Amino acid sequence: MVRIFFVVLVCILAIGYLNQEACAQQRLIKGIVTEAGSEEPLASVTIIDSSGRLVGTSNRYGYFNFAIERSTLAYFSMVGYERQGIFINRDTTLSIAMKPQTLQQVEVRGVSQQMSNLNPTITRAMLNNLPSIGGERDLLKAISLFSGVLPGSELSSGINVRGGANDQNLFYLDGAPIYSTGHLFGFLSLFNPDAIQKVDFYKSNFPVEFGGRLSSITDVTFREGNKAKWEGEAEAGVISSKLVLEGPLITNKTSVLLAARSAYLNLFNLGKRQAVLNHTADNYFGYNFYDLNFKLNHVFNPNNKIFLSFYQGQDDYETLQNSAIGANLDQNRRFLANKLLSLRSFHVLGKKLFLQTGLHTTRYAYRYREGGSQFDVEYIQPNRSLEPEKVYTKMNENINNTSGDIQDLSGNLLVEWLISPKAKAKFGAEIIRHRYQPLSFQLNTLSDSSLRLDEPRSFAVEGGYFGDVSVDLPANWKLNAGGRYSSFHSGASRYGGFEPRVSLDYRASDSHLQVSAARMIQYNHALIKSGGLVDKTMWVPSTDRILPQTSWQYSAGWWQANSSNKFTYHLGAYFKQMENLSTYQHYIGDPYVYYNWKDNTLSGGKGVSYGVELSANKNLRRWDLGLNYTLSWSKRKFTELNDGEWFNFLYDRRHSFNANGLYKINKTTKLSILWVYYSGQRYNAPAGRIQDNHLVPGYVVYDGINNGKIPDYHRMDVSLSKKFLFSDSRFLEIGINIYNLYYHRNTYKLYVDRETITDAEQKPIGSRYIVKSASVFPILPSLNIRYKFK
Repeated sequence: MVRIFFVVLVCILAIGYLNQEACAQQRLIKGIVTEAGSEEPLASVTIIDSSGRLVGTSNRYGYFNFAIERSTLAYFSMVGYERQGIFINRDTTLSIAMKPQTLQQVEVRGVSQQMSNLNPTITRAMLNNLPSIGGERDLLKAISLFSGVLPGSELSSGINVRGGANDQNLFYLDGAPIYSTGHLFGFLSLFNPDAIQKVDFYKSNFPVEFGGRLSSITDVTFREGNKAKWEGEAEAGVISSKLVLEGPLITNKTSVLLAARSAYLNLFNLGKRQAVLNHTADNYFGYNFYDLNFKLNHVFNPNNKIFLSFYQGQDDYETLQNSAIGANLDQNRRFLANKLLSLRSFHVLGKKLFLQTGLHTTRYAYRYREGGSQFDVEYIQPNRSLEPEKVYTKMNENINNTSGDIQDLSGNLLVEWLISPKAKAKFGAEIIRHRYQPLSFQLNTLSDSSLRLDEPRSFAVEGGYFGDVSVDLPANWKLNAGGRYSSFHSGASRYGGFEPRVSLDYRASDSHLQVSAARMIQYNHALIKSGGLVDKTMWVPSTDRILPQTSWQYSAGWWQANSSNKFTYHLGAYFKQMENLSTYQHYIGDPYVYYNWKDNTLSGGKGVSYGVELSANKNLRRWDLGLNYTLSWSKRKFTELNDGEWFNFLYDRRHSFNANGLYKINKTTKLSILWVYYSGQRYNAPAGRIQDNHLVPGYVVYDGINNGKIPDYHRMDVSLSKKFLFSDSRFLEIGINIYNLYYHRNTYKLYVDRETITDAEQKPIGSRYIVKSASVFPILPSLNIRYKFK
């Protein structure tokens, strides 16, 4: 209550200050900024006045509005575009068309260049300047390079932000939340970089319109498509191929964007699957994924616009394994799917108000087919001179079919209000209807006996009301104060709470200081069952036994640039407290994944994380050099685990460091280099073993949770690309990429295995337990070819 009173008091004082400022003479400027030639809106364009003060930024629709007290020269700037200056001396509506820089003009910019905003914005140009992974530019791999962000395991598209877990990060695609972000066992993310316009990433100072997770928000905006003429791109790589088409249905009114991507790894295994089923081959591995992005836009007039976005993605992989003589056939198939549909609009209401609305539906579903078959093998030799013929008769079969999904239907509105030259406000609301189906399980056998388990379908309604005020204070200081009230209803469970958001900024032309505090509440929980190549994950609601997770985060950051912006650096620190953390307890070998999840999920856990962050960037002629470093600690505590004592979080990596360099060889050729290093993740280290006896076989014992550390991880990636120009609008680009250049075998996991001890004559005389290391992707060279046409 004290914190709530403090926030309300700050807002009241701010409103009083605003009323005084509103009386001053002011000039109101509004408009839209687009890319010259395509008429596509440009987001995150910065607008500064002649004194170097930031007066505005274009939003995701390219729209901007700001107020000034005196005539000034306003500069519009964005990396990759020519800077524009407009003299303003009265109320006016502007339409700014920014010209892309030519190849001769383009400056080298790496992933760490956009750090003047302590919550960075990622653009397509930044993604294109990073080394590719198998020919794929990956959004989450780019985000993991920022300080304060740690990657998960190598086969993971997840990220761990400031000590948080993978499931504490919220991802939006054009305003619709998405629950699973991985392709290729999580090695790649599902975000197609060719469909992305920009990405806003928040690890602190969270905007009040976002809630529902503890650690980070990633807001991905699709491109709208060229409104002036048709164009496209086609790209082929080792892992997948992509196609992008965009253009106007009605010139300068209606545009469409279509982006498709598909893997073709199954092409290398044609016929192998049937051979395994026929017992003529030992094993089969098949994998494929695809995703499809579609966006339709229509401009009614400069003040009203509507957008329709659609995404669908799917992963399907299967393994088959025959025993030596074909008497057993094991199989494992996983099917994962994401689908979303988003309808949004924006409206300019007079000179001071801007309205955004949205309706969204999203669904994540999984299906697992696991088990095996047993065969009787009979040898028939009709002729002694021929090889015996094998006849297989299926004797038994046990196949587990498991499925589940989560589906959301949501609506939201956001109003932005330009109160005065020194103040802005925004407020709005959202409502989400969740539908959960954690488990539908069926065991199929050859006999009449079978088993079916279905967890009851459940529903929940999550709501939020939010608002804040941003006030320019004297001496370049700025205060942002507000919050959101969220609620959650699921069955008989009712939860709610206030989430204050406060920040204080100091901005000068070459520096930026920010201190902030925020409370976050997370009502949905991820059930995670480890095993195999990737974890199995499903989402469930808070219940009377599983409480909503909460956190308080306090952070401070300082960004500094020299006068020519050739060198920039950022220093930051954070402290995060987490309450009511949850964890799913599963048992190895238990086939009933997620069954009885309410009783098997622990709640009431505590967490604490803290650390310091450093980022630096140096532009040196043709080189752009950047580095990021994080020193962090993250711990957890559950009454039921580890004797109630604190233990290291799974991804408690003490050190994380990366260095990236981009070298412009000439106007059409560039070289990208990336080196990453981070401390190994934690694991349960064995403390000893119990000897075999005539009653119980030997087994390994453990003492403590996550008390061991996997060896440190490091690798180098290199990418060389060359463009061949056919005209101003057509080119062919060839890229050569090497993942893990120096072939370092990074440990993916450590596990305990039993090894047979033999004598000098190789006769078994006993056994022992040893710790083994498993690694993936020791080196991955690739080639990709991209063709741009208009």
